[in-house]
Amino acid sequence: MERAAKQAAVEALNEKLRAVAAVFAVDYRGLKVEEATEFRNKIRETGGSYRVVKNTLTKRALEGTSLKSLEPHLEGMTGLAFTETDPVALARAIHDFAKGVPAIVVKGGILDDQEVDEAQFKALAALPSREALYAQLLSVLEAPIRNLLGVLSAPARDLVLVLKAKAEKAET
Repeated sequence: MERAAKQAAVEALNEKLRAVAAVFAVDYRGLKVEEATEFRNKIRETGGSYRVVKNTLTKRALEGTSLKSLEPHLEGMTGLAFTETDPVALARAIHDFAKGVPAIVVKGGILDDQEVDEAQFKALAALPSREALYAQLLSVLEAPIRNLLGVLSAPARDLVLVLKAKAEKAET
C-alpha cells in the first residue's frame, strides 16, 4: 500500500471512529475464512461494522478521537467491531458468536468514551435488547392505569355477580 492510500485509509477510519457509539477490539487469530464471513454478517445484522486494519494505521486513526485508550489493545491480530447505533446488540452478537467460535476473543473496547473490560463487556452483552427494554418500560407505565381500571370496574362487577346470584337463587 503506498503512502497516499495509507493516508486515505487512516482518514476514512478516523472519520468513521469519530461517529461511533461503541468500538471493541477483537482478536481473531485462528478464525477460518467461512467463520470470518459469518462473523461479519452477524455484526452487520446489528447495524455494526467490522474491519481489520493494520495496528499502526489504526493507532494513527485514533489520534484526535476520544478512543485513544483503545490503543493498548492494538497488539497482534486485531479487528475492530463498531457501531453508531446499538452497542448492546453489537456486544451480544460478538459474545454469542464467540461462544461457538473460541478464536474470537474481545481484548477491550470503548463505550461512550469509557473503557470497557471483559467483565463489563459480558454484562453489556447480557442486557436485554432495546425492544425488550421498551416493552418493560411500557409495562411499568401502563400498570397504574390497568390497576385503576380494575379498581373502578370492581363495584360494577360485584353488583353483576350479586344480581346473578340472586337470580339463580330465585330460579331454585
